[in-house]
Amino acid sequence: MKKIVIYDIDSKIPNLALMKISAYYKKRGYDVKITRDIRYIRADNYFGSSVFHNERSNLKISALLDLFGSDIQMGGSGCSLKTRLPDEIDACFPDYELYNHKKYAIGFLTRGCNKSCRFCLVPRKEGRLNSQYATFDDFVPKNQRNIMLLDNNILSSDNATEILELIIKKEYFVNFSQTLDIDYLTSNNAGLLKNIKSVNSRFTKPMIYFSCNTLRQSKIFFRKEQHLKSFGRNVVTVIIMFGFNTKLSEDYAILMMAKKLGLIPFVQEFMPVLDTTSQIPEDYFDMDLDLVAAIKFRTNGQNNEKFLRYVNKLYFQKFDKYYLPLLKAIYRYNNKLAINKYLRKPNLISQKQYA
Repeated sequence: MKKIVIYDIDSKIPNLALMKISAYYKKRGYDVKITRDIRYIRADNYFGSSVFHNERSNLKISALLDLFGSDIQMGGSGCSLKTRLPDEIDACFPDYELYNHKKYAIGFLTRGCNKSCRFCLVPRKEGRLNSQYATFDDFVPKNQRNIMLLDNNILSSDNATEILELIIKKEYFVNFSQTLDIDYLTSNNAGLLKNIKSVNSRFTKPMIYFSCNTLRQSKIFFRKEQHLKSFGRNVVTVIIMFGFNTKLSEDYAILMMAKKLGLIPFVQEFMPVLDTTSQIPEDYFDMDLDLVAAIKFRTNGQNNEKFLRYVNKLYFQKFDKYYLPLLKAIYRYNNKLAINKYLRKPNLISQKQYA
């Protein structure tokens, strides 16, 4: 029997493209093996996928290329923004058995995005929005009601109303994994979204996700406050990106927006993509650090501390000192004793900001 080996380099969830490759070759009688170990396995064909562009993934890509050279076909956003699945493979129903995955279906209904955000690879990788990319029947197994949608801007689709109505009709539990775009939230689709069983990525509780990446967007959240409140308390999470091109005052204003509107903040540092790196302004520090250190998040989760650690890192890089109130804020809730590693070096600590 012919055999293919698939190398999943860094996927956090079952890799949709790899499941389609597996389905295509299994239909043609191939034995399919998937692995995360970078080692030689004898086979007829080799495939590898990298989702993220970072040092760890890049080392694994290099190791695979050293092992197989041109015999391995590499793809994914961490490798190339131009590589596409052939149409005959992209049309395959995903092979969920590849990951022994039964918890939820994974797929796209639309692909691409008509926006041109500098930090985002989607328009360059997928092109303009294709509203007719696929249907639920193309990736949802029979009797599966949990759906993780990977669409990047589903509310901007010209058939968004029809999609939302179909989700309601089928009584699916849906995780909008790439978040919804506040720019396209309207009275009409907000009413539909309220009737959708929108859940978190674990499919354990109600949750609807929006993203806020710029100061401009944060102002739109205020304008659409009533729509957001209509979803209920502790239901709306806003994914907040930092570390691309915002100043501290802008990061602070976005975080305060989430606080004032009663939204659950989930902060994420910008992850470089193949042709775009962070563009942090030289004058990043443009406000009173004590206000930043005084932020009290609704939860004491370590996620919220990521932003404070980021500010702390940039501050030390610029001023060769750590600002004590900022350190205390980082260790206010979690791992409190870890602050001692800084306190043991008093020559590196300042109680006066920007000094």
